[in-house]
Amino acid sequence: MKTKATFVLVFLFILGSKAQTVSDLTIVFKAQAKVNVLKSERNAIKSFWGATLGRKIESEENADLVHFDGGGFVKFVYRPKTEVLDSSQYHKSMQLALLVPSSEYGAILSVIKDFGAADLLPNVEKYQDHTNDYYFHAPGGQVFRMVNSVDTFPKSGEGYVYDADRASKYGADDYGMKKYIFAFLKRGPNRDIPKEEAAQLQNAHLQNIMRLAQEGKLILAGPFFGNEDLRGIYIFDVETLEEAKSLTETDPAIQAGSLAMELKEWYGSAALMEVTKIGMALQKKSITD
Repeated sequence: MKTKATFVLVFLFILGSKAQTVSDLTIVFKAQAKVNVLKSERNAIKSFWGATLGRKIESEENADLVHFDGGGFVKFVYRPKTEVLDSSQYHKSMQLALLVPSSEYGAILSVIKDFGAADLLPNVEKYQDHTNDYYFHAPGGQVFRMVNSVDTFPKSGEGYVYDADRASKYGADDYGMKKYIFAFLKRGPNRDIPKEEAAQLQNAHLQNIMRLAQEGKLILAGPFFGNEDLRGIYIFDVETLEEAKSLTETDPAIQAGSLAMELKEWYGSAALMEVTKIGMALQKKSITD
């Protein structure tokens, strides 16, 4: 299943104390998303979202729009098999987070299980522990995460769910932030070197960048446009200026005096820890080619 969404969809089940039917449930979603699925899944998708969860469905020739309270919708577009993830890849798809009050968690879980939605890939380690969260996939392959902790509730009006596991993995504080060390790379005193030697030095500089990135110390690096004295930056995932200085000094261009550095502590989003992984999937060529 391919998706055009780059965000997490959040569904909030608000259940009262009286008995309710699926059409009474308030499922809030204020954004829009598009999901590619097989046409053979159409009846099951309409049954799950319509009859089982009580959502209004607007059908088109090759798509169904499932509407939610708050004005949002998910558009299921029926595509050829080549444009849809197979079942072994469902864990890579867009995650739909269902937040259910603890008092109703078991009841909602039963409704979904009775429909026939299976546990999501129990052989994948991150989905094995259902102590706090329950993972499953519904028709079309969309991934669901059922949670009942108030700590994971989204903030009012915001379309995401707090992910404690990833926050811990990336070293995020309560604000989703962490400390990095910036290295500002500036024009050094020794720039007047032969062209061939300069090319070799530049290649060694890039090789060192790749090494630091592979070691997980260098999160981001890149040059500035133009020909000013400020040439580029490094962003290090290290605790101290001293460690960042020792890493920067491994740069052959720093050693040769072609570049000089200035280090600063910086407070930024812990999401930067994903940049290197994402970047590797986007490059056709190595920077050293």
